[in-house]
Amino acid sequence: MKKTLLAISLILLIGIASGCLGGSSPTKTTSMKATTTSTSQVTTPSTTARTTTTSAPDPLQPIRDSLDGISRYTYEGNISIHMNITVLVSNLTQNNPVALFMHERGYIDLSSREAMINTTTLSEPGNTTVRTIKVIKNGKTYLKTVLGPGMTSFNVTDNVSTFVWDYTPLSLAKRYINETPDRVIKNGKTTELVYTLTWQDIKTLTTPYLAVTPDTGIEVKGGRLILTFKGDELTGVKVEYSVLATSIVTDPTLGQMTVKISAKGSSTYRITSINKKMNVEPPT
Repeated sequence: MKKTLLAISLILLIGIASGCLGGSSPTKTTSMKATTTSTSQVTTPSTTARTTTTSAPDPLQPIRDSLDGISRYTYEGNISIHMNITVLVSNLTQNNPVALFMHERGYIDLSSREAMINTTTLSEPGNTTVRTIKVIKNGKTYLKTVLGPGMTSFNVTDNVSTFVWDYTPLSLAKRYINETPDRVIKNGKTTELVYTLTWQDIKTLTTPYLAVTPDTGIEVKGGRLILTFKGDELTGVKVEYSVLATSIVTDPTLGQMTVKISAKGSSTYRITSINKKMNVEPPT
């Protein structure tokens, strides 16, 4: 059973190295626009009252405009996922805590469809380290993986996942800024907008980390997105979630087993530059 748990942990690490970056209801939205109404009554008996309605300025519009103006950026991220892995086989049950810690530096160019992402992943227990360099250029994905000492792989594919463009920090910010935040927290020139992540987004964000098999089921417990702005400029993005992943695995020795992964994750990204063009070249 211990070997099985180690194997599952290795599968999670390999899955992260080969593709990823960094049941709640959909977010309820209501209009934030305030309206004021003034009524003027004319004394002429044949004239009815006229109402003039004016809309107050949307306080988030300058932020939306600022996000729309970003086409490329660099970021630094810290991701942690704390998991309890439960393996059930026959009448036996074994639990094991596993944690993944990732440090990520990335450059995303949405206009040129280029990206360069360096990730270092540490797993505990075991202190296994995986280093990956992912480069996207000219419609190709270049992936260099270093697993432990001396184990290196290099892969090139024409299949560029839309995950890279749709679920990086800026893409999430651009999408959710059009929704009504659950909370707006202001502290001087700093503004935090807090949103409830949809279950579809949480499932997409967590599947690369927690899917042991292609048909792994993801049960969403909850999740939120926090966008931080200094003035109108995006400075930080934070993602938090809680999920339960269930997989059916067949082991050559133990037979069919159920693997349940209860996970809580947190990803914090700091935007380090905006609209600065960088040269993107495949790893060597």
